[in-house]
Amino acid sequence: MSSFLADHREHRKNVRLISKTRVASEGAGQIIVDHKTAYIAHMESEGVTLVDVRNPYQPAVLSKVKPPYNTHSHKVQVSGNLMIVNNEQLDKKIQIWTAGMRVFDISDKTCPKEISFMRTGGRGVHRMWFVDGKYAHITAHPEGFTDCIYQIVDMQKPEAPQVISSFWLPGMWKDGGEIPTWKTGSKIRAHGPAMVAGDRAYLGWSDGGFTIIDISDIYRPKMVSHFNCCPPFGGLTHTVLPFPNRKIMVVTDEAFADNCREPEKLAWIVDIREETNPIPIATIQVESEGFAEKGGRFGSHNIHECRPGSLIDDQLVYITYFNGGLRIIDIQDPYRPQEVGYFIPAKPEGGSVIQTNDVFVDADELIYIVDRFDGTLYILQYIGPR
Repeated sequence: MSSFLADHREHRKNVRLISKTRVASEGAGQIIVDHKTAYIAHMESEGVTLVDVRNPYQPAVLSKVKPPYNTHSHKVQVSGNLMIVNNEQLDKKIQIWTAGMRVFDISDKTCPKEISFMRTGGRGVHRMWFVDGKYAHITAHPEGFTDCIYQIVDMQKPEAPQVISSFWLPGMWKDGGEIPTWKTGSKIRAHGPAMVAGDRAYLGWSDGGFTIIDISDIYRPKMVSHFNCCPPFGGLTHTVLPFPNRKIMVVTDEAFADNCREPEKLAWIVDIREETNPIPIATIQVESEGFAEKGGRFGSHNIHECRPGSLIDDQLVYITYFNGGLRIIDIQDPYRPQEVGYFIPAKPEGGSVIQTNDVFVDADELIYIVDRFDGTLYILQYIGPR
């Protein structure tokens, strides 16, 4: 790679910029698009912004949903006329926060109405997957556990959501007398989101690797397989995106430390032809020269999750790389993934570095990205080879 890509100007390859719109005063943790409305969940005080993207050249803010005081509300999911939003401790130094999951009626996008709140205790809910209107798959930190675990929530009565089952790694249930099996300093946590395909849930556990979970009986999830390569690699396994028809997965380990001051973090291609024995077969390599010195984080993070109703593509993978922007990876040959496009935004006005945080691709193949600290929505289009 030429090091000029690691400066603070905008760079692009095989990607067209359609629009760039400031929709908030702060950055975002997640964006999803459903029926031409974008739902952007912010990192701190702004909660969720709903944006009309029917005209991608002129997105328009429809409404905002504020979070409870001192509460992280940076993840959002939508199914039909229901929106769920996480509530989580914003900072470990904060002593008062709201822990759980809020449910909204969004039949009127200009005026979402809260219809219920499911309290979890602990630090609250971190990630969620909710696509069928029936069950939400969440990672939450209920009382009595060392950190977040996987839970399935019955949403069929949205005014009274109810946890119906839980799954965790051995050693996490401290109130049940379990003793941690991992080394001191490791972070074992259901991060997620739990990606659900058929009767399987695929889930990353931070320094605990990833699991494939049988949820054919939603009341009794059970382990199919568990794989971990931390150590020697750097851990913080984040997203596990399955492509069941191809019997492979893409797995990202989240970059966490500024200027890459941490053990090596990678994005992996994993063979799951035999799901009880998942095997990494390749790592994803992107142009990277100079990004470790650019400031902020550099490395893989969120992936376009191929939600129902969005672009379902098992040939191209869209991954955010923080100060490396958006990277588009061709995985037609899973043993030799190739970077075929990128969009690296310019440093935002008043900021020190971009931190591209999340990506969503709609069924019309429009790409939406948001920054972790800057409140700008970018709408893009891939124009490269397929």
